[in-house]
Amino acid sequence: GDDYRLVRVRAAASLAGYKNLPLTNADKTKVEAATKELLASILSRPDQWESHYNLGNYYLDRGDFEQAVASYETALKMEPRGVLAMVNEAMAYARMGESQKANDALQKALNVAPDNAAANFNMGLLKAEENDLVTAEKHLRAALKADPQMAQAAYNLCVILSNDRIDEAVEFCRKAAEVRPEQPRYAYTLAFYQQQKGDLPRAAKVLDALITKYPAYADAYVLLGGIYEKQGKKAEAERVYNRALATEGIPSQYKAGMKARLDALKLAA
Repeated sequence: GDDYRLVRVRAAASLAGYKNLPLTNADKTKVEAATKELLASILSRPDQWESHYNLGNYYLDRGDFEQAVASYETALKMEPRGVLAMVNEAMAYARMGESQKANDALQKALNVAPDNAAANFNMGLLKAEENDLVTAEKHLRAALKADPQMAQAAYNLCVILSNDRIDEAVEFCRKAAEVRPEQPRYAYTLAFYQQQKGDLPRAAKVLDALITKYPAYADAYVLLGGIYEKQGKKAEAERVYNRALATEGIPSQYKAGMKARLDALKLAA
């Protein structure tokens, strides 16, 4: 509803992925009007392949995957080397459950740009889902080499390698956590594999910093309390569980579990 068209269009683009917002009728009218402006803006130059690529992205955000594929195909007819359109078309196919078509689209992208980070990353995820971990690792490493700041690639390499190369897995998780410190899942996973490796002091240090920065991250309390219990540090474990019980935002089922652990520690005293 802003006076400036650019603001309205950007707002409509941001809302594209939310189909069931509880809006008043007046707000629905505003969103619909701004969405029409957004689509008109996207297609203001229908002779450019980027316009159809952006339209595909709009439909992808909306969850309208068939329309997204159709838009990407139009873009690729106009620019057969449009790697980004190929990658996002693969994402649409993957969400439709069409894994072979997703694979084909990504392979086309890699044929055009073998070192493309996004193409390699998505191929790595696809191969991991197919349990082809050797190929998945190859593509994720290629993605990270092309874009050393791609924390998602480092994180997924950590998970893939954790079964038989725990030291290397920990290093990839450390990289992911360093690149994206605002993503608590990466720090938690780093601590999880550190404790799997037997490095309990470093895992505890990571988790302590995590719950200081993100007090409502419930899994971190559970893992940290368990680590202190393994170390025989009863007082530290009790401190962690009591801290969790006093923290707002932690789900009740987590609090119930930690209350049970706290009671068990007191009984064991």
